[in-house]
This record gives sequence, C-alpha cells and structure tokens, in this order.
Amino acid sequence: MLKSGIAFIAAASIFAVGGSVANATDGAQQTCTSMATQTRDALQGNRQSSNYGQARKESEYGRDFCNNGMPKQGIEHYAQALKLLGITAS
Repeated sequence: MLKSGIAFIAAASIFAVGGSVANATDGAQQTCTSMATQTRDALQGNRQSSNYGQARKESEYGRDFCNNGMPKQGIEHYAQALKLLGITAS
C-alpha cells in the first residue's frame, strides 16, 4: 500500500512538472509569434534602413530557431533585428 502511494505521488509530481514545462513552452511560442509580427511590421516599414539586410537575416534566424523548438534563441534574434532597425520590442 505504501509503495503504491509513493508511486502515485511520484507520478503526480512528474505530471505537474511536465505541465509547467508545457506552459512555459506555450508562453515562449507566443512570444516568438509576437516578436515575429513586430519584426515583420518593422521590416516592412523600414526598407530604407541601412541595416535592413542584416535585420532581415536576424529575423530569418529568429524564425528558424522558433520553428525548431529553440524559442529563447529565436526571440534573441528577433530582438536583434528590431534593434538594428532602431525599434524597441514591446
């Protein structure tokens, strides 16, 4: 009886941690989506920028990282693209 109780608690703990990770991942993916939108809009409005080409590359890197399960790196690249265009992420 004690062993099954311990097993249940362990399984519940793993489930709770897994749910937290999934929620964190969902939040990061939403941030990726938000940053992608901001960067797309910034690129469309700043085609004359001397940093446009590099900002576009950073945006593409951001997209690739976000699409491949690495949202932290993707968000960093989107932020860099915005910075190159002189825009602060919101």
